[in-house]
Amino acid sequence: MYYKKYCKILSKVVLAAKHMHFNKIIQNSENKIKSTWKIINEEKGKFKDSQNMKFLRINNKTVFNQEAMANTFNNYFLSVADSLCKDFKAVDNNMTPLHYLQNNLTKPENKMKWKYVTTYELEQIIKSLNLKTCTGMMESRIKL
Repeated sequence: MYYKKYCKILSKVVLAAKHMHFNKIIQNSENKIKSTWKIINEEKGKFKDSQNMKFLRINNKTVFNQEAMANTFNNYFLSVADSLCKDFKAVDNNMTPLHYLQNNLTKPENKMKWKYVTTYELEQIIKSLNLKTCTGMMESRIKL
C-alpha cells in the first residue's frame, strides 16, 4: 500500500515538474506557437528527423562529399543491373511473354542515373504534389 501511494505521489511530482519546465520554455521563447508545437510533438514521440547522411564509408575510406556519395550509389546500382543481366542466358526465338522479358532484360537500353538533391529540393517536390490524387494514408503524411 505504501509503495502504491509513493508511486502516485512521485508521478504527480514528475508531472508538475514537466509542466513547470514546459511553461518556462514557452515563456522564454520568441515564437510561442512554434515552441508549443515542438513540445507537443516531442511528447507524442514525433521527431522531425533533420539528420542528413553525413558520410559514407567506401572501401575503408570515409567520403563526406554528398555528390560523391550519390555517384557511389549510382555506380553500385548500375553494376548490379549489369551483373543481373549477364546472368540471363540467351533465349531462342520462341516469343512467349516470359522469353520476351528475359530477352529484353539481357539488353538494357536505359540505365538509371541518380542525381544529388538537397533535402530542401526534395521537400519542395513533395509539397508540389497534388494531394487530391493521393490515396490512403499518404494524403495525411505528405502535408509537411
